[in-house]
Parts: sequence; structure tokens; C-alpha cells
Amino acid sequence: MHELTEEARVAASVAVVWADLTDAARLAEWIWPPRFETEAVVEPSPQGRWEVRSAVAELAVVARILAIDPPHTLRLQWRWEGEEHSTDAEITLEPAADDSTRVTVRHSGFGSAEERESHVEGWSNCLQRLIERHG
Repeated sequence: MHELTEEARVAASVAVVWADLTDAARLAEWIWPPRFETEAVVEPSPQGRWEVRSAVAELAVVARILAIDPPHTLRLQWRWEGEEHSTDAEITLEPAADDSTRVTVRHSGFGSAEERESHVEGWSNCLQRLIERHG
């Protein structure tokens, strides 16, 4: 199985970044490009839903929360709508200098190098939008 690790430093506190990940309205504002008109559902508890969807892009992630330790760790059973295969995405937040946050995404369980590479690009783009949100 293939896996990836992506990191970013966001100029916001851990509490603010946590809200960006676990508040549905805030998540929808940055996770995908604005043209996607993203909608989100977040039930921040074990086995709760964590979903982002774009009717415009015909794209949706339907994830379940496997573990949640506010405001530090969110682990998701990640599945693209319409696919049977799921992967494991863990997002950790750590305080960094100047009241910023180090965000680390570890995503594993990809069936191919190509699947992994598409997610490297996706997470890189998402994290860049999160950086810009607080830049």
C-alpha cells in the first residue's frame, strides 16, 4: 500500500485551525476552490460524518471519523463517493512559533502510486488554500 505525508504551517492558532476542520461552514469555505460551491457536513464525534461535496464538480468525500482528539487529531476513513475502496487520513495539529499551527496530513491505504500522487496534489492544494485563508 502507498501512503503520503503533507505538512503546512498556518498563521492561526490550533483552536482556529481545528474549527476550520470541524465546523462544516468553515470547512466548506476553504477545502476546495470557491468555484466548486462546496457543501460540508461534520459530526465531530467518533463514527460521525465528515463529508464535503460539490454538485458543480460532481465530487464528494464521504468520510467517517475514526478518532477525534480535539483540538489535535482527526482521523478519517476517507472514501470518494461512488468508490468502494476507502483510505485512512489522519490530520494532526501542533502549536508552532508565533501562535501558528503545524498541520500534518498522513494519508495511507492507496492501491497504486497514481492514486497516491493524485492525493499528494489534492492535499497540497487544500493546505495551500488553508495557508492563504490565514495569510
